[in-house]
Amino acid sequence: MKVLLQEPIIPPRITYGKFSAGTGNNTFPYGLASMAEFIRIFGYSVSYLEPNIEKMSIKQYCKYLADNNFDVIGIGSTTLQMKYAINTFRLIKKVNSNIITVLGGVHGTIMPHETLRATRAIDYLILGEGEKSFKKLLDYIQAGKKELIDGLDGVAFQRGNHIIVKSPNENDYLKEDELCIPAYDLFPMQKYVAQITYAKKFPSYSIVASRGCPFKCSFCCGSSISGHKVRYKNIDKLIDEIELLKNKYRARGIFFLDSTFTLNKEWVEEFCKKFIEKKIKIPWACNSRVDTVNEEMLRLMKRAGCWEILFGVESANQKSLDLIKKNTTVEMNTYILKLSQKMGFYTYATYIIGLPGETENDALNTISYAKKIGTPLAMFYLPVPFPKTELWHICKKDGGLRDDCDWDEYNLWDASNPVYINPLIGKEKMKRLLRYAYQSYYFTPKVLLKNLSEFILFRQSFRKYAYGLMALGGFVFSKK
Repeated sequence: MKVLLQEPIIPPRITYGKFSAGTGNNTFPYGLASMAEFIRIFGYSVSYLEPNIEKMSIKQYCKYLADNNFDVIGIGSTTLQMKYAINTFRLIKKVNSNIITVLGGVHGTIMPHETLRATRAIDYLILGEGEKSFKKLLDYIQAGKKELIDGLDGVAFQRGNHIIVKSPNENDYLKEDELCIPAYDLFPMQKYVAQITYAKKFPSYSIVASRGCPFKCSFCCGSSISGHKVRYKNIDKLIDEIELLKNKYRARGIFFLDSTFTLNKEWVEEFCKKFIEKKIKIPWACNSRVDTVNEEMLRLMKRAGCWEILFGVESANQKSLDLIKKNTTVEMNTYILKLSQKMGFYTYATYIIGLPGETENDALNTISYAKKIGTPLAMFYLPVPFPKTELWHICKKDGGLRDDCDWDEYNLWDASNPVYINPLIGKEKMKRLLRYAYQSYYFTPKVLLKNLSEFILFRQSFRKYAYGLMALGGFVFSKK
C-alpha cells in the first residue's frame, strides 16, 4: 500500500497569529517523521507532503493526489489546526473517495466523539502515541480484515450512527529500544526555518529524545499522547541522529522539544559526557523545569554545548502556580532563573497572565516579576484552556470559558479573541495587559542590554534578530 503522511493545509497566520511575520515557516514535524520511519521498517511505501511549505494551491494539491494514487493518507492535528485538517480530509475524499483517511494527534485523542461527529471525511482516528496502532491498522486494511479493527486498541471510527472508541493501551507504546531515528530523507529539510525562540544559528532542527511526562500540570494534555511513563532514546542512537543532522543536513544547531529534557539526571549526565567525547560541537537548547536541575547538572550541560534553556515559570503568584499544579514555588523559579543566567545560559521563560482567580494586580505582578528577573527571552500568554484539560474545567466552572469559540481560536499565539475571559479582569483589559507585557518587557534596560550584547558580539545569527523584530512588531503594532 502507498501511504502519504502530511500536514493539514493551513495558513501561517492561523498557527502563529500576530507573530507570523517572524516565526519561521515551521518546526520539523518530528512525530510524523518518526511514524514514517516506523511503518517503513515494516515494508510500507511512505511519502510525505508539506503543502504549506511547498506553497501548493488547492488545484495543485488535488492534482498531486490524483497523480499519486495513495491508498491511505494520515494527518496529525492539534485543536488549533482541526478545522483545517477537516477541510483537507474533505478535499481528499473529493479527489478520491476510496482513499482511507486517518487522523492522529492530541485533538482526536482527547475528543474522539466530537471529532468524528464533525465530519464523515475521516475514516479512522489513531489515539495516543500511535505507531503500533497505525501499523496494525494498515496491516488489517492490507489483508482485507477490516472486521478485526473493532478490537484494535488506540483506534476510533464510525459505523453507521455509532462511534466506536478503543482507548490506547500504554503497554503498546514504544519501548526505549524501539525509538528510532526519523525518516529525515522523506522531508524537505532544506526548507524548514526553525522557530526563532529556539534557534541560535540556521539551519537548526528539532529533536525529541524522550517520550512521556510524569507531571500533571492542569493546562497541559501532552501525556494523553505519550503517556506518563518516560522513555529515553538510546544515547548512542541519539548521538548518531545528531551527527546525521550535522553532516548530511548542515545543522548548525539543534533543540530538544521534550517536555522536560532534564527529568532523568543520570541520562542527561551520560548524554552530555558522550556529546563531549564525540566532539560534536554544535549548540543545543532544551526545555526544562526548575525542580529538575541543579548547579552541577547545569555546569555539565554548559560544557556539552547547551546554550539555551526554557523554563515554564508561568506565574509570580503562588496561588496560580498551585492552581495549575506546577508543583513549584516562586522562590524556586527565582533561584534557578538567576543561576542559569549567572552561568551564561540564554535563559528563556514563559508566563501566563490572567489565570482563573487572578486580578489585574496579579497579572501586573507577574509582568513586574518577569522584568525584574530579566531573562533575555520571555513569552507571555493569556490562558488557553485546551479542551478536556483540568484548566478547561476550571475555566468553565468560573464562567469565563466562551461557549461560542471555534477550534481555531484555541491559539497560544493570537489573543485577539480569547477563548477564556477572566471575570475579574475582562476581555479588553486582558488584551491590554498582554500588549503591555511585551511592550514593556523588551524595552526593560537589562533585557535590552542582554540582547544587544548577543547581537553586537555575534553570539547569535543576525537573521534571528531580524525575524524577532518582525514578529514583535507584528504583535505590538497590531490594531486588534
